Formats: sequence, C-alpha cells, structure tokens
Amino acid sequence: MNEAEKSELAQPHDLLVRNVLADADLAADLLKNYLDPKLVSALELDSLKREAGDTVSSELKKLVGDLRYSARFKKRDAELKVFVFLEHQSRPDWLISLRMVKYVCAAYEQQASGMKKGERFPYPLAVVLHHGKKPWKNLLPMRDLIAMPPPDVGVEDNILGLPIRLIDVAAMPVDELRGHPMVCALLDSLQSASTGALPARLRKIADRLRGLGGEKRLDSWTEALATYYYTLAQGEVENTIDELTQAFMGLHSKKEAKEMVMTVAEKLEVRGNAKGKAEAIVTVLKSRFDTVPATVQKKLMTLRDVGRAEEMLELALACQSLREFQKAL
Repeated sequence: MNEAEKSELAQPHDLLVRNVLADADLAADLLKNYLDPKLVSALELDSLKREAGDTVSSELKKLVGDLRYSARFKKRDAELKVFVFLEHQSRPDWLISLRMVKYVCAAYEQQASGMKKGERFPYPLAVVLHHGKKPWKNLLPMRDLIAMPPPDVGVEDNILGLPIRLIDVAAMPVDELRGHPMVCALLDSLQSASTGALPARLRKIADRLRGLGGEKRLDSWTEALATYYYTLAQGEVENTIDELTQAFMGLHSKKEAKEMVMTVAEKLEVRGNAKGKAEAIVTVLKSRFDTVPATVQKKLMTLRDVGRAEEMLELALACQSLREFQKAL
C-alpha cells in the first residue's frame, strides 16, 4: 500500500480509538483505571452510555476521534447527570482547552432546544487521551489562554473554566498498563506506534487478548488491531500479512488468523475507489448511529464518482444525525 492509499484511512490512531472505545464498557474501564480515584468513586460508571453524534460540530469534522458519553453521579439529593467528552491526541495541542469548550457548548446547544425553563445542563467531564514520543508536560487551561486584567480590577479570574483530565499514556510504562485486556492492547498499540516500537511489540500486544476466547467481540477487536498495524506498516505487504498472522495465531487458528488478516488487507487495498469509500461510509455510520437502513447502503454502493464518495465520507463523520446524512445523499 503506497502513501496515498494510506492517507485515505484518515487518522488511523483516531479510528483505532473509535473502534475500541465506542464500546461503553471499555470506555468505562479506561476511565475507572486512569482517572483520579476520588472522581471515579463519585461516578456511576456502570451507567455510562455512548451518546449519538459524537462529533458535535460540523466545523470540527476532521476530528474523528472525539467520543461523547453520558453517565450519572452517585445519588445525592437528586440525580445528577454528567456528559463525558473523550478526545484523543497523538501530540500535545496548546489550544486543546478551547476545543473542549467548543465541544461542550455545541452539546449544550443541541440539548437546549428540548429543555424546560429551570432545567440545568449536565456537568461536563472533559478527558484527553494522549500518546506520543514524550509526555504532555503542560496542558494549558482556558485562563492561561486569555489576557487577564490585573487582580485589583475585580473581575472573575476563572472565566470559561473547564478542568480537563489528562490520561497520558506517554508517561506510563507499557508493561504497567492496567484494566481490561483490550483497553491495555489499545493503549499499548498507540504508544508503541508513537515511539516506533509497534512491530517489536506486536506479539505482546496480541498476547494481552489471550484468555478472551469466549468473548464475542474478540474477532472485531482483532480486526481493529490488524487494520491499525497494516495501515502503519512500512514493510512489504506480504511481510506485514505474515507478521499479523503469526501474532494472532494465539487468538485464532492459523487458518482463521490468515483469513482475517487477508480480509483486512483486501478491504484496505480497495479504499482508493468509490466502492471502498462507500464501504467505509457504512462502517462510519454504523459506528456513530448503530444501524444503517438497507436503502441507504444500497444507494451508497451505486456511487461511482470518487469525489462524491469522498464528500459523503466527510459528511458521515460530521453529520448530527442519520437523517441529515440521508437528506444529503
């Protein structure tokens, strides 16, 4: 696969994060193991569920990896809901606080149309998952992005305050990761790719999933990891297929592993044509809205213009609802 074909998979790190953490149980496991214990103890993470329309602003449509969930605080005098915004970063962004504020405001705008007078918005919990060559040393809050007047002026100094929780895999030894095996495999894969160690760690990453043979989602998790590795691999295609097959033989039979890897390779090799893009669109829509009507799938498969297919793929990532996508199609 040449570089142009690889670029069609727009942000492989983001896609791996979405493929894994779209599962609310795995997202809850990540939060449980890597957020502050005091905060975790205040949340009912068993109630965590994924919200539809994760990419909350069309102008942010290139940001594929952000995911939105809802949960509850443990009961007090009244039920308190929380929105969880999970953003993935493969490198530090000095404006990340501004981006998270925009996510929260866009989500509140969506909710406002159905609110009654006196209702309040859910508490916003902004979480950034980072991996990279070096730890994220200084995550700037909004206050530090604003030219603040002197203290004696008497203005509020917590303007646009939104605390952000950072899960920094770059600061964690990969052999000390904790939580669900697939969450550990995800974090290990992301960090190993950032440091160039992914080929050397591939088998260890696959070994994390040993013992999950009875897990129904094992096939989809294995395919997600294979897709990620295949997309990033710099060697020849045949070598990559062999490496993946060998790594996953501990999870599947040799025949099953080879068939799965070959299927992944074939899917990725056709991404450059309209049919491949149509299949990618269906995958994105299912990831965001769970189901895609057969009529929509059939119409997508009739696309012959690659440019048009690219436009629809961007819309699939950015649209607020399946209905919006259908109207444009």
